[in-house]
Amino acid sequence: MKRDGEMNQPTHRQVNGVTANRLVSSVYLVLSWSLLIWLNFSIEPNLFGHFIAIPSLLLLNGYSAYTIAQNPKNKAASLN
Repeated sequence: MKRDGEMNQPTHRQVNGVTANRLVSSVYLVLSWSLLIWLNFSIEPNLFGHFIAIPSLLLLNGYSAYTIAQNPKNKAASLN
């Protein structure tokens, strides 16, 4: 329970959690772009590439970018 006048500062654990989430999201972002570029140059057009692999990688790419762009202050405040 918070006392009057106590600042709402994120704890060390919350800051490390945000940093870890951004690191994981950055890895997913690099991985998805690498796979998208590899798929573009290595396979001929087929149904799997167009309807399963590329949309899945684009969704992963978008989610990773969203996670990186989130404001850590809002995330830390929502944990309390």
